[in-house]
Amino acid sequence: MKSEVSILIPFDLGLELEFGGEEANRIVKEISTRTTQLISFKDKMTAKAQVVTQIYKFGVGLIEVSFPMEAEMGFLTFFATEVKSISVGSMGILSWVKTFVNGLIEQAKVFASYQYVYRLEELDLFPVFSLEPGSVKDAEKFLEQHYKRLYGIVSGEANYDSLSQFVMENEKLINFGYYENELILIKRFGAVISSYESQVILNIIRLVYALYWNLRSYNFLLDRELDKAQSILAHLPPWYKFWMMPQRYQKFSEEGMNFVQDKLSIVESIYSVFANVNQIASDWHLRTIYKYVEKEFDIDDIASAVKVKLDRVEQSYNSAREFIATNFFIAVEIVLILSLLWMILDTALLYIISKK
Repeated sequence: MKSEVSILIPFDLGLELEFGGEEANRIVKEISTRTTQLISFKDKMTAKAQVVTQIYKFGVGLIEVSFPMEAEMGFLTFFATEVKSISVGSMGILSWVKTFVNGLIEQAKVFASYQYVYRLEELDLFPVFSLEPGSVKDAEKFLEQHYKRLYGIVSGEANYDSLSQFVMENEKLINFGYYENELILIKRFGAVISSYESQVILNIIRLVYALYWNLRSYNFLLDRELDKAQSILAHLPPWYKFWMMPQRYQKFSEEGMNFVQDKLSIVESIYSVFANVNQIASDWHLRTIYKYVEKEFDIDDIASAVKVKLDRVEQSYNSAREFIATNFFIAVEIVLILSLLWMILDTALLYIISKK
């Protein structure tokens, strides 16, 4: 069976981007296309691959390694579940990607409108198999015939042959094909497509996967911010060290303002995606696929978790400033009262001495 294999590898840029000129309203920009060294897989296949690198406005880079493959379904499943075993030249695919990620980030900085202090350095692989259009004559029969193997591809389950009936019934594969001979299967760890619109569907997967990685990077960033905020709250100066408070208040205010900038960029980034997907919004079938893929990647849940963390960090900085301000004024009042008492005592002593 002939197919085009696309391996999607997202990475966090640690940047927010703005494209200028005619590309100002675009959400993605292609920055390079080239051919790799010979790629291999467990001495069972070799091929030349095309590598396309894209950068998304919300701060994610996406490397796509694609090449043709002709094999039976069993091998496609084996390939999908062992995709991290691919070698590019003499290097494993993830090690190979790491060698030029920093260079791609430097290229992207030309379009940067904002840069974060930290970035998520993890990498992941998502295989997509675009079967030759027309190779699936009856999608339902094809799905029934290869059900467990297809399930193994999209779920990344190496032991797909041993799956129980419980799994089969509760994690059913849903074919989102529009026509009877169209196969569109997508889950968290892979996709199988046989459609004349395979490129459009692949674009949807690219976008949602990049958005998922973007939210993961925000989760990572906010975990660091939460740790920092908790450390600040744990080491606030006590009221009697009032001379330290103005400096600490200024520091927490700066940290808080820096975080507000992060928050504005993050919120704008999350919502910018949905305003730029016109082709999807105007087509019922593509819109349905988009929503389904979003659900598979838990986009709404992760976005909600990010918003909760944003509020918690902001609240922590506000609480720290309020605590410092309140304690500072209490300390100043105590000092003033003590000064007043000392003045009264001093006056009384002078009066007593003068009488003698």
